[in-house]
Amino acid sequence: MYDLIVIGMGPGGYEAVLTALRKKLNVAVVEKSKLGGNCLNRACIPTKYLRSGAHSIEKLSKLKNYGIMIESYSIDYKTAFESKEKAIGFLRKSLEQLLKSKKVPVFNGKGRIVGKNQVEVSYPDGKIEVIEGKNIIIATGSYPASVGKLVPDGNYIITTEDYMEKLDTLPSSMLVVGGGVAGCEIGFIAKTYGCNVYIVELQDRLLPSNTVSTEISKNLLRKFNSIGIKTFFNTTVEDFSIENSKVNVKLSNGESLTVDKILLTVGRKPNTNDIDTIGIEKDEKGFIKVNQYLQTNYENIYAIGDVVNSPMLAHVAAYEAKIALHNIMSDRKKTPDYSLTPWAIFSGYEIGYVGLNEETAKSKGIEVVSGYFPYTYNEKAVDELDSEGYVRLYFEKNSKKLIGADVVGIGASEIIHEIAVFVKEGYTAEQVHEFIYFHPSLSEIFAFASYDVAVGKLF
Repeated sequence: MYDLIVIGMGPGGYEAVLTALRKKLNVAVVEKSKLGGNCLNRACIPTKYLRSGAHSIEKLSKLKNYGIMIESYSIDYKTAFESKEKAIGFLRKSLEQLLKSKKVPVFNGKGRIVGKNQVEVSYPDGKIEVIEGKNIIIATGSYPASVGKLVPDGNYIITTEDYMEKLDTLPSSMLVVGGGVAGCEIGFIAKTYGCNVYIVELQDRLLPSNTVSTEISKNLLRKFNSIGIKTFFNTTVEDFSIENSKVNVKLSNGESLTVDKILLTVGRKPNTNDIDTIGIEKDEKGFIKVNQYLQTNYENIYAIGDVVNSPMLAHVAAYEAKIALHNIMSDRKKTPDYSLTPWAIFSGYEIGYVGLNEETAKSKGIEVVSGYFPYTYNEKAVDELDSEGYVRLYFEKNSKKLIGADVVGIGASEIIHEIAVFVKEGYTAEQVHEFIYFHPSLSEIFAFASYDVAVGKLF
């Protein structure tokens, strides 16, 4: 009997195994697809790889400012796609080699819990095997959702996974259904590599989440308008038909489009179908119910990542894995705290945010004052020829303690962690302002964004 069986080898499963090995547990992995899960193979990593390419394309026209004269260039998306595959293939192989070096058995089949300590593995050839473990972690992730008549066919109507894993040649035009994170990331990539992109969104803005400030949405929309991405808000796909290898789309606002493909980015659903036969409790949306310690209704069976109703982020899954392992090993249980989860989006701008913004603070009855500073006057951003963007810091009005931040621009996904630490430590505007930042750096923009609140307004 294994000490631990991990079902699913995405970011949560990987972290669970890594932590378990450090604690000298005897671990087994059940994974029906590629190691690394959706994040490594079909989402986080390939998206950021291609976004780096798209951002580099944007920067080409600025290189003359460094004295680098490029008379002409061509863009080959197929080469980018193949290079992306090599990059994630290397990372996946590294993971395989690590498991092999630590003698961790990987059962390449579909896992289903058939007993409190039993996992049935169904292999592609029809063979079935049952393995046993003292503890089990469910980390099977999620899959793309569909909406209405728009059911993915892998050809004309595709998912984000189809796009990242199979679409090695870009269509000439594409309608993105959903203006959330995935839609904004892939839409920007496709447009910059030469695809004509339309985005249709049911709500009234891009990134329509209360965790994203309306200011961020407005800035991203201006960027999309400037590069020619056409957006439709408060709109849905009313009907569509496929004729002559094209998709004719009728929108609810009365407009019609003809595109090569429709990309669905309308969210994800927990991959919990047929996960067990023993009555593990789920909610009405299919998320596995867990207590404050990430235990299911079976105390030795835990669930982490996209299968539970917490932020659907790779780093959250990894965070939960560490907590689950701690709780397996210790009588002094830990509970997850998601309040300072950092978020990042890689689209027309790199966007990072953490903590509360004005809207979310107001919903909690917290009065806010904010400080703002544009990247335009940050010397490091100017040096990098990347001076589009801004920082906005949110402070509680009376105490002037930092409670959150938005960062839009180069390096946002990195420097947002610095602000997260400031929030966690209860820094005031004065402390944020007086912190000694290296010059020139992107981080010193925080000193200027806190100036008005800490010292007083100049204008």
